[in-house]
Amino acid sequence: MEIDEFTNIDKIEMTVPSVKTRQRIDIYISSFLKNVSRNKIQQLISEGFITVNSDSVKSNYTVSPGDKILIDLPRPKKNEVLPEKIEIDFIYQDEYLAVINKQAGLVVHPTYSALDGTLVNALMYHFGEELSSVNGELRPGIVHRLDKDTTGLMVVAKNDLVHTPLSEQFADKSATREYIGICIGRLKPVSGRIETLLQRWQKDRRIIVVSKFEGKRAVTNYETIEEFRKFSIVKFSLETGRTHQIRAHMKYIGNPLFGDKTYGGDNLKLINLPKNQSARLNSMLELLGRQALHARRLEFFHPILKKRMVFECDIPDDMKKIIGLIRQYEY
Repeated sequence: MEIDEFTNIDKIEMTVPSVKTRQRIDIYISSFLKNVSRNKIQQLISEGFITVNSDSVKSNYTVSPGDKILIDLPRPKKNEVLPEKIEIDFIYQDEYLAVINKQAGLVVHPTYSALDGTLVNALMYHFGEELSSVNGELRPGIVHRLDKDTTGLMVVAKNDLVHTPLSEQFADKSATREYIGICIGRLKPVSGRIETLLQRWQKDRRIIVVSKFEGKRAVTNYETIEEFRKFSIVKFSLETGRTHQIRAHMKYIGNPLFGDKTYGGDNLKLINLPKNQSARLNSMLELLGRQALHARRLEFFHPILKKRMVFECDIPDDMKKIIGLIRQYEY
């Protein structure tokens, strides 16, 4: 990473308070910096962008109370977002907008830890400058988001004329989305409404947790559509659109999405099967390699055509295979 790759430097200063446990500096910093991976932090440390008490350190340095940490966080140049030939599954498009079925593993827009290989890079390849600019040069056309490993339907704005009206629909929930997920265990009750406050976890701000006292209101409606001994296929509809909302709520009620390593969906103890079947479950986790969540249905009002648009797409093959194995082994 060369300094001339960046147009500016964000300076971040922090002082380490009293800590009860010893902690590496890369782990300590990663708990505060959203969208900056631990690998990126280690790279910044090795290249001198992070100092402690004005001295260079290594990633395994253990922070102490009173340490003054200075982070020079390089900000990418605006023109760093370049077109890339990445396949996109287009469900619908006209001169104003496009609806896509996002694949797993695709980050929606560039971040400090993912400057390329994103949906934005792909959209720039397919549409060039034919994308809205409302969200700035790093997020052209992006009206709403899905997590990196969540698949399914998204609408993209090709110009500013439709972007704002579409965004308003997602804000006031007149645009609706329906998700399908594979959850561990049986949900009790089989359908219901979860309403909590959600906030970022203080120990790792990339993780969302339920809070009793502060945070943003989050409401998830769910309905079990197929039930097995150890798993459930669940339909979700959201009254709010918070980061990781479904994933955090499912962990909260004890039924995390299968494969969701961040929220306990890889905890085989929750499935409570004999040890001789753990290898089979591990192979299922490897086959999936992500949280089992898919945005199946999308509905919104077309600002130009003046009509309600409804789109649906089936769950992807990896989730179909997992459901097939659940049926096969009578889980």
